[in-house]
Amino acid sequence: MKRWESNFRLPQMVQVMKQEFGNTEENSQYPPEIIEWITQLKLLKEVPLYWLAGDEKQLPPESIRFFYVDENWTEQLVNGALSIGAQDSKSRCVNLFFAGAFHEEGRNHRYLPRERRIHEKQRIFCKRTGTVSDRRRLTGFLLRSRLTRLWKGLESTAEDAKGTDLDILRMEQLSDEILICVFNGEIDKLIIREPKEGLRFGTHEASRTIRVRDTEKGNEGKPLPGKTTVIRTNTYGRADILSLAEELKTSLHTDCMTSAELAMELIIAPGLAEFHKKQEGDNDGFETADHTISD
Repeated sequence: MKRWESNFRLPQMVQVMKQEFGNTEENSQYPPEIIEWITQLKLLKEVPLYWLAGDEKQLPPESIRFFYVDENWTEQLVNGALSIGAQDSKSRCVNLFFAGAFHEEGRNHRYLPRERRIHEKQRIFCKRTGTVSDRRRLTGFLLRSRLTRLWKGLESTAEDAKGTDLDILRMEQLSDEILICVFNGEIDKLIIREPKEGLRFGTHEASRTIRVRDTEKGNEGKPLPGKTTVIRTNTYGRADILSLAEELKTSLHTDCMTSAELAMELIIAPGLAEFHKKQEGDNDGFETADHTISD
């Protein structure tokens, strides 16, 4: 009965605190460490992977899984964390009084964790497309692939149904093969690219096939439909550039090929995988685009 009476009086105690302290959002300064910690929890930071994917079968090798971030779930996660040490009605009253403001501060600072990790000279290239007040629904994906181990600089971009770019709030590698990404908005289209920092020559194909590109002025670099050639190797396993140049000249109907034109034919553009949300009436989920490699 005593506990019941204490719990029953919590709303009255909160009203008393409001009269004494006023509006918590206007009159209180919250420790930045606590605000950042709450913000990280709302972005699923430090949340065990088995809470996100309860069984390994839900995230098998070479797979991607899309998800919505349930605001009610993350609020209860934060409430549980804030309740540590609240052993009496007074402590619970203090938690209840400040909980709403803490949640609001966490939502308003959801851009900060990622922006702090970006070098100040690179922040000009990561301008926000949304605001902290637009109340977009958070979505994201979990990727399990050996690509996350091979390519440490994987890039991802997403758009909503209106074609508006979505801001990345969190993109982090959870293990050698698992990557998590959270966007500010509902994903309708997602593109995952290989890193673009290096210039590479060769081919994506195991058969060493390359698509022939046009060298005519005004159409430089455009793939010619149906025209391909193979990079052959000599007895030492090295690319036979002379025979490749001859084959390319035959395909392009030209008697001369410069070193710049040959280099253009061999440049490899970063590979990409593209996903689109299925239209209404279709089964729920995403589908891959017709192409996964772009040159």
